[in-house]
Amino acid sequence: MQRQGLSAFDIGCVVIGGIIGVGIFFTPAKVAAAVDDETQVIVAWSLGGLVAGLGALVFARLARALPGHGGTFVWIARQLGPLPAFLYGWANWLVIQAGALGVIGIVFADNLDVALHGARSFADGTKVLLAVLAIAACTTINALGLRAGSRVQNVLTITKLLAILALVLLALFAGTSAAAPPPRAAEPPRGWFPAMAAAMLPVMFACGGWQQGAFVGGAARNPRRDVPLGILGGVAVVVVAYLTVNLAFLRLLGFAGAAASSTIGADAARAGLSAFGHGDAAARVLAAMITISAFGIVNTICLAPPYVLHAMSQQGLFPRRLGALNEGTGTPVLAVVVQGGQGVLLLLALYFAYGGKASEVLGFLLDGVVFVDWIFYALAGIAALRLADGRSNLIAVAFTLAAATICLGAIVSNGTASLAGLVVLALGWLVHALSRRGGAPLTRA
Repeated sequence: MQRQGLSAFDIGCVVIGGIIGVGIFFTPAKVAAAVDDETQVIVAWSLGGLVAGLGALVFARLARALPGHGGTFVWIARQLGPLPAFLYGWANWLVIQAGALGVIGIVFADNLDVALHGARSFADGTKVLLAVLAIAACTTINALGLRAGSRVQNVLTITKLLAILALVLLALFAGTSAAAPPPRAAEPPRGWFPAMAAAMLPVMFACGGWQQGAFVGGAARNPRRDVPLGILGGVAVVVVAYLTVNLAFLRLLGFAGAAASSTIGADAARAGLSAFGHGDAAARVLAAMITISAFGIVNTICLAPPYVLHAMSQQGLFPRRLGALNEGTGTPVLAVVVQGGQGVLLLLALYFAYGGKASEVLGFLLDGVVFVDWIFYALAGIAALRLADGRSNLIAVAFTLAAATICLGAIVSNGTASLAGLVVLALGWLVHALSRRGGAPLTRA
């Protein structure tokens, strides 16, 4: 009898859902604003696709060599030892996934506002409340079981791909219009390398997330086949989608209009159909689809990362009861609740710390997540180098260097958020040292 579990298609949907969230509907404007012309826009996104492809190859190699739940945590534990593994699990729980829940939750609320009212009208407190409710809803769905969460994920992944397809088709049959945002004031050229350095941070925020498929690798029908296929196939779909949707934005808004837009997805839809008298309606429909997309990535975060806490509990680095799998569903129910709860706590803490300014919370979380996340992408590249497989060494080296460069860019972009990330890692080191005192250390497999 065939083992019941996730197929390569299911894992591919998790990967696509983990990467294509709401980033592609707002980061293209930031990229266009950072560069000098359309060519640099396409080059920046192509470089992002190249890094994502390198990362997919590295992660697929690791998933095939070291299958099972936990993904990056397990690979770092086995290849680099206990301390880096604990720091990854610690940061993934407290910063990377919790921070991403806050970012996407706020963007979910912003686009729901536009979909309902045609413009932003919600107070910041209302946005945060809606973000909390979205996190709570997805936490509940995934606490019911992996298959329930996966079914919801597949539907939402298809929905967000349809939103991108709609924009691409609109660009093919429409063109630029007077509804495009007014261009920015002329600025002196930045130069090729400074422009690329500024553009790559928002590009990589939008391109990260393929590791989500490896987190649930232990639930695959055939982990050594389905996980690599799911990761590689998912990233291939994302790269094609990102390049085509950026071409659509440029065609509908023009380079200057894209750079000036604050809601590029809705603006593109408005520009494409304004000549037919349906611009505002199109903007609201697109905002509704972005809302669904945002909810989908909140669901992805609530579905996959709790398995890292499960893996930590198996190694004695997280309370075993909190990481235990439910006998009926095979889901780490308490870990799902703990991960979702941390997302809510971090969002509320920063909201009050910033005096109720949701936009400042969003910026801080986004930059902090990118910095900490790419530290461990680099460590995953180093872990791949230790597999003693010379065929993959060049790819792993290239990916590790790219990840380190992105970390440096994050420090330049937002030193405060990066410093906060380093403080969390330092606290993790202290907690690990205290918790392992007198206990058996995590050993390499």
